[in-house]
Amino acid sequence: MIIAIVNQHSSPERTVVARNLAVLRAQSGRRVCLMTTAGNGDSDWSEERSDAGVQPWIETHQVGSRAVKTRLAALRPLFDDILIDAGTRDTDGCRCVLAESRLVVVPVRGGALELDLQYRLLARLHGARTFNPAMRVLFVAVSGGGGPDVSERAAVLAHVARVDDATLADTVLHAPAARDYGPGRCVSDAITCDPDAAAELRALYDEVYPPPAPLAFAVQAQMRHQGL
Repeated sequence: MIIAIVNQHSSPERTVVARNLAVLRAQSGRRVCLMTTAGNGDSDWSEERSDAGVQPWIETHQVGSRAVKTRLAALRPLFDDILIDAGTRDTDGCRCVLAESRLVVVPVRGGALELDLQYRLLARLHGARTFNPAMRVLFVAVSGGGGPDVSERAAVLAHVARVDDATLADTVLHAPAARDYGPGRCVSDAITCDPDAAAELRALYDEVYPPPAPLAFAVQAQMRHQGL
């Protein structure tokens, strides 16, 4: 499953969401790759994680805009899940990522919306639907300690409404980038240090990767048992 994390402003929440979803998915036993087209240092983060002996290890790849399609084709058979930090810019690489993604996660701060930038992102999402009509879009509200307040939530909902079939996550992230958990670590590695932030990211993970229905799970287990 390919999931893109994208926004239109240089806030750190995009990277925080990408890393934590990758860690939580790998903790469930899946083969996970974290890819970036944004040049934001995820390969360094992976090396720091390995050097510190933090488990699970996350394989990361930084990919230039023109190489995205080729690299995705090579990585798909090797991993169960690929999460892609697709950055903020409208590049060929980002468009390719959106065209290949089953779900696009958009962290957004309602109180810091720059309308011109957000409209560019909305246009990019609409354009991707032309090539990927099954693509789902999940906006995630990011707020300060007590928010979002009414005006922040209204601003986020207004943008959600401008994207066909987009939804707003029930989970609200409260300043998830506010703490440093050590080299190569993220809040999902250190749940005893910040249980509230860890619980929010776990709740978002459950919305991004909902557990299978009991009946579907039973059928899948029976098929595995029968070697189907």
